[in-house]
Amino acid sequence: MPFLLAASPSVLSDDHFSPCDGEHQAADVSLQRIESEWPMRGSGDAVSQYVQKLGTRLAHFSVYERNIPWRFSVIRNLAPNAFSIGGGYVFITDGAVKFAQNESELAAILAHELGHELAGHFCGASELSDSVGLFDIFSAPETQPHQVGIGSMTQVIDPVKEQQADQIALSILQASGYDPRAMLNVARRLPKGDTAHPVDSQRLQTLENLLARTPPMKAQDSEDFRTIKRTLAKE
Repeated sequence: MPFLLAASPSVLSDDHFSPCDGEHQAADVSLQRIESEWPMRGSGDAVSQYVQKLGTRLAHFSVYERNIPWRFSVIRNLAPNAFSIGGGYVFITDGAVKFAQNESELAAILAHELGHELAGHFCGASELSDSVGLFDIFSAPETQPHQVGIGSMTQVIDPVKEQQADQIALSILQASGYDPRAMLNVARRLPKGDTAHPVDSQRLQTLENLLARTPPMKAQDSEDFRTIKRTLAKE
């Protein structure tokens, strides 16, 4: 029987997956600020449609259900980044799509953001200030919450929540047929010494431990992914 990665009871509870008061309202405030400050790809754009399709497929394979109306948007920015703001809103940059070497790696980036949403990391937020509301697969400090500026907003990186999101993401990847090791591959390739994208050795060790018993899988790719990569390379 293949080893199935699963989030532990200490990470997930029924409370985490119930609707959160104020989450959608807070997300709408963040959405307005993001759309006013960043160049966004339209919903009819080929890259946007591909990311929406992939993200929706991953969400379908989650064991947990919060009746989230998932919406995936692509930002025209070459810095590799991905973040979520609650309410089912997930953002990824052109740079993150380019950074992914195959569809499994892109799925890992998106699955991590799904993990934040499914873990209830945005619950209890009735309003957003400049220092609340964003999580990122590419930034994970060693021991304590860390803040990274994104436009007029601040990205809050909490190592505990990052690891929780990773654990949920690994389960989603395996259930959907993607190689869970893709997340570790992405994390290992992140530039060391970059203040915006610090490499968290504890997070890497945790991923390695979780994946130690995972059977080898071939990294999944698709012609759609390769087409999108070619499209971005021409722009």
